[in-house]
Amino acid sequence: MAILVVIGAALALRVPGLDRKPMHGDEANQAVRAGMLMDSGIYHYDPTDHHGPVMYFAAMPFCHATAENFAETNEWNYRLVTVLFSVLTLVLMIGFGHDQTTGGLFCNRVGMLFALLFTALSPAMNYYSRFFIQESMLVCFLTGMFVTGSGYVRARALRESASKRRQLYNPAVMAALFGVFTGLCLATKETTVLSFAAIFAAALSVFGLRRLLCYWSTRDVLIAICAAVVVAVLFFTSFFTYFQGLYDALFATVEAYAVRATKVPEHHHPWNFYLKTIFWFRYGRGPIWSEAGVLLPAALAFCCVFFTRRANREKAISGHRRFVRFMFVYTLLLTILYALIPYKTPWCALSFLHGWIILGGVGFGYAFEFARNCSRRFIRLSCGILLIAVSVALTGLHTQQSIRACFKYAADPRNPYVYAHTGRDAMNLVAEIEEAAAAAQGYDTFIVVALPTSDTWPLPWYLRKYSQVGYWTDINQVPAEAQPVVVVASASQGDLAAERFGENMQCNFYGIRPGTLVNLFVPEKDD
Repeated sequence: MAILVVIGAALALRVPGLDRKPMHGDEANQAVRAGMLMDSGIYHYDPTDHHGPVMYFAAMPFCHATAENFAETNEWNYRLVTVLFSVLTLVLMIGFGHDQTTGGLFCNRVGMLFALLFTALSPAMNYYSRFFIQESMLVCFLTGMFVTGSGYVRARALRESASKRRQLYNPAVMAALFGVFTGLCLATKETTVLSFAAIFAAALSVFGLRRLLCYWSTRDVLIAICAAVVVAVLFFTSFFTYFQGLYDALFATVEAYAVRATKVPEHHHPWNFYLKTIFWFRYGRGPIWSEAGVLLPAALAFCCVFFTRRANREKAISGHRRFVRFMFVYTLLLTILYALIPYKTPWCALSFLHGWIILGGVGFGYAFEFARNCSRRFIRLSCGILLIAVSVALTGLHTQQSIRACFKYAADPRNPYVYAHTGRDAMNLVAEIEEAAAAAQGYDTFIVVALPTSDTWPLPWYLRKYSQVGYWTDINQVPAEAQPVVVVASASQGDLAAERFGENMQCNFYGIRPGTLVNLFVPEKDD
């Protein structure tokens, strides 16, 4: 029942008003890419941009459910995709287990419930689950890898148990599912290689090579590899229709993203950018934002598994402790990797933030276990009251921040998760274009957009219904014979645009996003 309440809370924060926030440029880019697949049935993987193919194919059922073509789709069709996968993450987390005797991650149900609760209420998780970008899906598939990987280890350990339990934890099935989630990660976003590096290093340091070899049989390793390869190949080749996509994924992607990581100065930030964004942020006199509350119970989990010894030497309990150690080392290494890479965008933090949230849940479980087992009634009562007070405070704080982030400050720079976001003024630009088009030829109105490529977005999304839209990067590239009804030009080329198209036109400035102004030319209105 408690789990259903948590999932209900997650939906209550993620679903309402998905169409109210302006489309971010990256969202618009992804939606247009999905729209091309919807209208043509063709998708070709691009190793230099747009990321992996999974999200586009996943969007198709949502798009076709309410629309015949791309022009008829809206924000709901796309943002519901990431909402679904963010909720699926909560469902998968149940598979971490809450029984030390079988090597589960959490020592009790309380720990698991708190991990679910803070994943559901996390402001960052909520905000980006309402974005049509890959991060929520990547977190979901990484969670699936951890759950099925640990499930495989438990399956091997429970070979001699009752038949029902053996069927639930079948090693071959777990290995295959592990491979499926691995393939989905690879085909979702290229940055998954950072997670894989952290997983590999953490597994070696915590379990050791000998124990890893004991855990995995050769047959099951081959099953996992085959499943991962099949899934990745299916998506990168667009289901065997574009084999160049597989070649690009193997040989062109690394170079492209190595360049992006080191040579795109507009997205270069200092090493502590993610830490400031997630754990302590304030813009001017705006509100304070922080998810640092999960770090205290995470630190408790760290102390419990690294600095305490238990008299009970059962293998299963030591398996639980190794699992927690693995999660801690993995999360710390991934945090460091992302901090070291100059290229930073705030949504990339979700992968390691989820690790800290999970560890926070583990810590809450240990705190509850200590309070419950304490022999002194006064200490037990005091710890219980403290635990309730901390959990209520964090729940209230995170809920408040999530509501603020997703609704009141959804496109406001005082929100730490707002990054190069489309401004509200852009909606005024779109409204004026629609008004001018309605007075002309409607959706057949000829519109010229002459903007640098990076400044063009999200206009292709908002102009998706218009059949006569031309895109150029410079006003001088527009054909001399062109007679547009509406012209959008960069502010630096406003004079040139006025020279060519300004007769009987009125001009206004609009802000697409912070620091990006454009000129809009529309026919003069009769008084």
